Amino acid sequence: MAKVSDAHLEARKRSIVVAACEVFSRKGVESATMAEIAAEAGLSPGALYRYFENKEQLANSCMSENAADLEEQWQRIPADSSDALREFHELSRKTFGTLNDPEERTHTLLMLEHTVMGVRQGGEELEELRAGPQKVVEGIRQRLQLAKEAGQLPRGLDPKLAAGALYSFYLGARMSKAIEPEIDTDGQFEQMFALLNILASARPS
Repeated sequence: MAKVSDAHLEARKRSIVVAACEVFSRKGVESATMAEIAAEAGLSPGALYRYFENKEQLANSCMSENAADLEEQWQRIPADSSDALREFHELSRKTFGTLNDPEERTHTLLMLEHTVMGVRQGGEELEELRAGPQKVVEGIRQRLQLAKEAGQLPRGLDPKLAAGALYSFYLGARMSKAIEPEIDTDGQFEQMFALLNILASARPS
């Protein structure tokens, strides 16, 4: 029997993730079944378990690779802090840009469902839910702190509170985009950053 290539296996795994995201977006993770996902992928239910141990593992795989990469970038502090505000602007623009990806609405719906489930269950699930955003907010805070120390932001700015506010703005824009896909979230981001620049230009000398 001919050995199945790694490329074929990876393509099959990807097709299962795409099918799972589609079913999850229609029915929700809790209500969806592996049988329904298998039918969407054109496979037998048993075939799914060769690639994924359970439904939860499949749901985790539905997060876009771009989102995972961006989250990692936010958690990594730039080596060159000479223009922290510009670096922050570029990474923020890239993050908001992903909201225009066709599949992002599905990822947002899954994120919202995961959030509701984690809050309801509490305990370890809630702590795990908090961990990722807390790391991203800390990455934002450190960038704002660097910009403040470089004189690019007002001395009165609280980087921790500002970081939380900016992350909340992103979450709101993400939900708004899921509700109304035509919303110009890129434009909203640029307006928010324009306000930040106004604060910067008005800082005490």
